[in-house]
Amino acid sequence: MATQKLIPAPTRADNTGTAPLNPVAAAALARLERAFVPVSLDVARAVTRYEVATARYDELIARPVSTLSPAEYTALSDAQQTIVEALDELGKAGSLDLIGPAQSASRYRQAAARAAELSTLALLDRMTELDADDLAHAEDLMAAEKATLTASGRLDLIGGAS
Repeated sequence: MATQKLIPAPTRADNTGTAPLNPVAAAALARLERAFVPVSLDVARAVTRYEVATARYDELIARPVSTLSPAEYTALSDAQQTIVEALDELGKAGSLDLIGPAQSASRYRQAAARAAELSTLALLDRMTELDADDLAHAEDLMAAEKATLTASGRLDLIGGAS
């Protein structure tokens, strides 16, 4: 049996240094630090306005413009203006990272609208091979964005439980 040379345990902790955090741990620590940074009421309101306006914009833009009523066209324009104003406010506050979940939700809703449109073609037996590929892409995008929203605890942005 071979003998092993034992390395004595350090008697003091000074000057031992620490290893740098791996990227996953560093990202988790950054999220934790942001969670405890107080968000101003104005920033919180801007995020909420962005989330609501983006949802309304996605709802209206999924339809052909020719089918919009005058009130809906005005609502579409108002939603775009609200999005721009909220982005401006969040940009000035250095808080654009707070709209990440809303952007994922928007991409999810747009992919869902495209999938619904393509599914209608399938039901009418008018789907081409290219349409089938497009449908698969939309479904993949929906799954990816849903996973992102699940990880951030924001399924509420697409009508799911968080």
